[in-house]
Order: sequence, then C-alpha cells, then structure tokens
Amino acid sequence: MISPKGSTLLIDGGGRFAGFRGHEEAPGPDPGEEAVSAYLWSRGIQRLDAVALTHAHQDHIGGLTAVLENFRVGQLWLSRETQTPALAQLKKLAAEKHVFVEHELRGQSFDWDGVNVEFLWPQIAPAEVAPAAKNNDSLVMRLKFGERSVMLPGDAEKQAEYAMLGEDDPEELHADVLKVGHHGSKNSTMPEFLERVGPRVAIISAGEGNPDGHPAAELLERLKERGVRVLRTDEEGEISVVTDGHGIWVRCFAGCAEKDNAGAQR
Repeated sequence: MISPKGSTLLIDGGGRFAGFRGHEEAPGPDPGEEAVSAYLWSRGIQRLDAVALTHAHQDHIGGLTAVLENFRVGQLWLSRETQTPALAQLKKLAAEKHVFVEHELRGQSFDWDGVNVEFLWPQIAPAEVAPAAKNNDSLVMRLKFGERSVMLPGDAEKQAEYAMLGEDDPEELHADVLKVGHHGSKNSTMPEFLERVGPRVAIISAGEGNPDGHPAAELLERLKERGVRVLRTDEEGEISVVTDGHGIWVRCFAGCAEKDNAGAQR
C-alpha cells in the first residue's frame, strides 16, 4: 500500500512452497523473493515504512525473510506473540536489520500520512504467548481515507468475526472494499459480518487450482446474494485499488474479466 504522501506498507509476504510429493527436498520458489520483491522493485520501491504480519502461518510469513533482506524496513507490525520458530527467526532478522517491532491490539489506531489506521483484532495481549499460530489471532486492520475505507482481516475466521461484531461500534466495521478473510474460506466472511461491513467490492486472494478449494462456493454465494462485486486473484491476477477519498478505482492485470471495466465506484 502507498499512502497519499508516498509512505509504503506491505501486509504479509507469502511463503515458500513445499516440494512436490516424492521430491520434498526440492522446495518451490520463494514468493517473497520472486514475486513480492520483484513487484515492489518494478514499482521503484526500495524502502518499506512498515511491514505487517497478520499471523505466523507459513503462507503469510515465509516470504518476509526475503523482504527484510531486500528492502530497508522501518517497522514490523505483529499480532499475537507465538512460539513458532518462523516468527522467532523473523524477529531475530528484524533485530539484526534494526527494524522496530511492535505488537498491535484491538482498539489501537493512528494517523498514517492522512490515512486512519485502526486495529480491530486481536484482543489478547502479546504477553500471552500462544504455542502456535492461529487464524483467529490474525491482525485485522481497517484503513480509512476521506470517505472511503478498506478492511483487511488476514485469515480471521468466524469466531473472531463474531467477537468483533459484539465489541466494535457498527461504523468501525464498515468498509467499501473488503479483502475477503482466509482466502475465501467458507468459515470466514460470515453473513452477519458481511452485512455489518457492507462492502461494494470484495477481493479474494487465492491461487489458481489451490488444494484447499478456495474460494468456497458457499462464500461466493453469500457475496452474490448481497450484490457485492467479486474479484479474484486466481482469475484476474494482480488487483489494485486506488482511492482519492471519494471515488474508488479497481484495476486488474487481466482486465477484471469485463466486470465494470471502468472500475470506478462512487
């Protein structure tokens, strides 16, 4: 993400794929090196003011080692502390690179170059260390600029969603654009949460032919029933969202599959 004044924020970094069955000794490419870093360099980005890790599952944390090695990073935002080796290694690398590490909690907010950043989850203090990473400990963020807002829930599932519904002000959950939770799992973006957020555009990050079958048919039906415009990385490739605080423009690498090609939402 790039703020109105040019500050940069990266959320998660993908993770190295395991080797194919019978060839586990030959892991696949590292998305942090070959996709994330390559894309940022193509945009002329050499520094990241902040990197946010939603949670320490491999498909979110694995690529961040390459990111910290390849870029000057100002801050590393974390959710709940865990005992996972991958997180320990990432924090060690951050210390070596003099990257400031900060744990974020529900209720914290600040101004980021004119963008209001709110953390809606997790609620558990970082001092309460979890033995392993969990989807429902994901860092959930809402970014608001002018009249428009974006919700980024990581892999948060229905338990976290229902907790936010019970504790947050209704306006704090509204967002024009929703990055759908947990890659479009049927256990995320439940009807009540979807109604409260009320997005006009939903973006699903899922790989083509992924073994989990994301996005789930049930999730797609929920979005369809609400008349939400759905864009998927497995169909559209790279998806970008731009706002001036009034309008929202959505662009896709593959042309947004002829879905409102102008892309303007007002």
